[in-house]
Amino acid sequence: MLKLTRFVKKYWLTAVLAPLFMLLEVCMDLLQPRFMASIVNEGIMKGNLGHIASTSPKMLLAAIIGLICGVGCTVFSTITSQSFGADLRQELFQKIQSLSLRSLDRFGSGSIVTRLTGDITQIQNLVLSMLRMFARDSFIIIGCLIMAFTISPRLSVILLAMIPLLIAFLVLTTRITIPLFSRMQQRLDGVNTVMQENLSGIRVVKAFVRSDYEEARFNETNSSLLHASLKAAKIVALNTPLMSIILNFSIVAALWYGGLLSEEGSLSVGSLAAFLTYITQLLFSTLGLGNKLMEISRAKASADRINEVLDLPADKLAAKLVPTSNAMIGAGRLSFEHVSFSYEGDLANAVLRDIHFTAQPGETIGIVGVNGAGKSTLVSMIPRFYEATAGRICIDSIPISEIDPRELHREVGMVLQQALLFSGTIRDNICYGKPEAGQEEIEAAAKAAQAHEFIMKLDKGYDTVLGQRGVNLSGGQKQRLSIARTLLLKPKIVILDDCTSAVDLNTDMLIRQSLQTLMKSSTCLIIGQRIASVEQADRIIVLEDGRITAIGTHRELLEQSKLYQQIALSQQGA
Repeated sequence: MLKLTRFVKKYWLTAVLAPLFMLLEVCMDLLQPRFMASIVNEGIMKGNLGHIASTSPKMLLAAIIGLICGVGCTVFSTITSQSFGADLRQELFQKIQSLSLRSLDRFGSGSIVTRLTGDITQIQNLVLSMLRMFARDSFIIIGCLIMAFTISPRLSVILLAMIPLLIAFLVLTTRITIPLFSRMQQRLDGVNTVMQENLSGIRVVKAFVRSDYEEARFNETNSSLLHASLKAAKIVALNTPLMSIILNFSIVAALWYGGLLSEEGSLSVGSLAAFLTYITQLLFSTLGLGNKLMEISRAKASADRINEVLDLPADKLAAKLVPTSNAMIGAGRLSFEHVSFSYEGDLANAVLRDIHFTAQPGETIGIVGVNGAGKSTLVSMIPRFYEATAGRICIDSIPISEIDPRELHREVGMVLQQALLFSGTIRDNICYGKPEAGQEEIEAAAKAAQAHEFIMKLDKGYDTVLGQRGVNLSGGQKQRLSIARTLLLKPKIVILDDCTSAVDLNTDMLIRQSLQTLMKSSTCLIIGQRIASVEQADRIIVLEDGRITAIGTHRELLEQSKLYQQIALSQQGA
């Protein structure tokens, strides 16, 4: 958790002022029992009303100063904690943006959302608590010990016996609760994952009448979270009453022994009252400190989860994409040189084996194969969403590891089958990769993607606001907007990953014709489930069980590849 303190350094001034103001407030609070003892001993016991009248304004002034200092501490601690949380959230989000797909798959979206929200909130609240109440309780404990010893060293022996017992108890409960809170956060990941899956697939759930199943699935994960939470809560619940027993025993012991000292004349009544006030404040602050340690336990579990993302080793990061040279993409000649890939990094379980081909600028390469053949994985390695396990991928004879990632992603345009749109207008979505694009460019890209016509039929045209993930558009319309978004960039390499699966054959043909005109100098890779989507390609690659089993034109493959023949015949029959 100490690793995250670097986010506080930027706000060191407010982080220092907050406990300083709290120290002043505590000093004012600690003066009050002394004033009260003086009033009892010198005023009430001696009938000196003048002393009472002169001491009361001092008590009021101390209370006002304490109030002002308390407000100052709250302001500065809030500024520090909120700023700390904002910076940590920003860096964690930036780190997530730099992660490879393999790392993102490892965590899962539900876990990432929990870390960005709940876990950071836990630590942010701890920072606030440390600068305010933790500081207050610590200062009060130290101050009350000092004040108690100045009043009666003999009576303070009770405190010396009680404090080690409290410390031992707090250390024990803290060690027990840390793993419990960690398990609780993991269960919360599961709840968020199920909830996100349900909301994103709500149409499928309703279409297949699976609401009861989803409710049961959510209930299972929710119950798991409940059990983990209750287990942690039971330990926390025991903390307060057990500490209260120790504290109350100490107060009773102080009353008994203090009464004896007062009876023998070595301790005045006012001083005994002041001592009891100090010991009560000290004990309640110790109880509060124990509760804060429970917060630290929970925050430590959250800090470990955040550091797990921030401290990912370099070989698991897309930040590994730091180029070894400033090579730029020129014509866009793409070559796979005996490339193999495994998600586990073990070639024994490779999903792609010995992929070897070259695509020239201006050439269109089709890629076909049955589901699970590795088509999407193959093209995902070009923008380095995944790293090749063996072999290398080159653009213009330059290994992609030597190309600046920004240059690589700018010149490799990819349209996925699952069209993802963002909240905002249609114009915002089309020019997502090129915000400065003019209306003419946007319309040209939309026309090439066969999207302009349906856009103009909408009430606000290109200014039509889309719902989350483009829910107010059909699947085909979303795919065409995704294609337009990529075409606007005019990248050197275009990858279309079965991105016309939701459009009719006529629209698919028109899109391909537009591509031949608009992207005639680009290298184009088209993954198609339909033979009609790739039959006009210059060459077609047939993938089978992660290997290239044939390469050729549509006509050549109909004669040479049994798999290609089977796919073509099955679609003709359909």
